[in-house]
Amino acid sequence: MLFKAKKEVETVTQRENKPVLSMKIAALRNERNLTQKELAEALNFSKQEISNWETGLKKPRISAMYQLAQYFDVTISELLDEHLDPEHIDRTARILASHLPSDLSEEELKKITEYIDSFKRETV
Repeated sequence: MLFKAKKEVETVTQRENKPVLSMKIAALRNERNLTQKELAEALNFSKQEISNWETGLKKPRISAMYQLAQYFDVTISELLDEHLDPEHIDRTARILASHLPSDLSEEELKKITEYIDSFKRETV
């Protein structure tokens, strides 16, 4: 049963978690209350390109990352930083919890909780 739960966790994580770069672009845009269209116009890209980057369907070229970094006043390293904050881990844990089988034993739940907590310790 634990193997099945672990496989489900991996599947949900892959489906629910966008690449960090995608999340950063969307977060930076949203912090500035910009629509995808407004950002696209400001950087001379199409709205579809911005959408593809934010959904993770495509990655921006290095030159586009440079433009994004300049526009948002961040470094390219900050755009690519894969350090996950505890809030992101908690959100992911809630998503995973909603997809776990209901017939897990207390021991299996404890192991899953410890596994998730190990990620939190790595971010501190």
